[in-house]
Amino acid sequence: MSESVTSEDRSGRGRSVRLVPFLFGVAAALDRSELPGPILVALLGDLGLTAPAARALIARMRRDGQLAGARRGRTVDYRLAGPFAESFQRIRGGATGTPWAGHFHAVLYQVPERHRAFRDRLRRTGTFVGYGLLQQGVLIAPTDRRHLLDDVVAGAPADATIHFARLQMQRDDAARAAYTAWDLDALDRTYRAHARRLRGAIARRTTAPPADGRTLRRFTDLLSGPLVDTLRATGLPADLAPSAWALPDLRAAIGGVRAVYLPPATRYVRRLLDEQHPPAPYEDDEGPT
Repeated sequence: MSESVTSEDRSGRGRSVRLVPFLFGVAAALDRSELPGPILVALLGDLGLTAPAARALIARMRRDGQLAGARRGRTVDYRLAGPFAESFQRIRGGATGTPWAGHFHAVLYQVPERHRAFRDRLRRTGTFVGYGLLQQGVLIAPTDRRHLLDDVVAGAPADATIHFARLQMQRDDAARAAYTAWDLDALDRTYRAHARRLRGAIARRTTAPPADGRTLRRFTDLLSGPLVDTLRATGLPADLAPSAWALPDLRAAIGGVRAVYLPPATRYVRRLLDEQHPPAPYEDDEGPT
C-alpha cells in the first residue's frame, strides 16, 4: 500500500489519495461498492484534479493494491481493496472498540538503519491500519491487526526482526500507554478543532446546497481530513480514552455535515451514473413503461 495515505502526510499526493475513498463513501450511500473509471475520473475532476492526474492516481492506487478493477464492456469498474478498503470500513463504521480486554496486540521490530525506508513504511502502514507507536520498535493495537501488515512484512529485509506479541496491562497502565501511543492529548485538540470548524460551516449555510460538482467538492473539503483523522483512534476502547474525549463530539459534527451535504452529493453522483448507464425501463405486468 502507499505510504502517503496517513493524516500526517500533507503532500498533494497524500491529499489526492484520500479523495478516492471519500468518493466511494458517497457511492456507498447509493448502495454501490464500485465506480466506473470514467465516472471516477469525472468526480476527481470536480475535486480539482485534471483528467491525466486522475487517471495517473487511479493507476498508481491500483498498482499499490488500494484499488481493484474489473472490466465491464468498454470500461473498468473500480472498488477499494486491501487494507485501504478495511480502513474505509472502519471510518464508515465509526466504532469505538470493545471494552479493554486486558492486553494490547503488539508488533516488535528491529530494522537496521540502512533499511530505514522499510522501517518507515512498516511504522506508517501500522499507524494507518490502527496501531499506535508506544515507543521506537513497538506498535500496539487493541485488536490483532497483523493480517493488514502481511504485504509489508513480506518485503522485510533478511536482517530485520519482526515479532507479534501480546502485552498484558492493568487498565490504568493501558490508559497511560494509549495516551502515549496515539498522542491522545494532541489528537483530542485536533478533534475539537475539527468539530468547531464543521459546526461553523453548517451554521453559515442559509440555503440547501445544489446537486452539483461544487457541492461535492465542498463536502469533500469539509470532511475528508476529519474522517481520515478519526482512523487514528477508531477501535480505541472507550475506557482507555481521556475524560471528556472529543471523538464523540466530532462524530456528531460529521453527522451534521453529512445531513446537509450527502443528499445533494448523492443526487449528483446518481445523475452522472445514469447518464453513462441509463437505468433499465421499469416493467410491470403490462410490459415496459
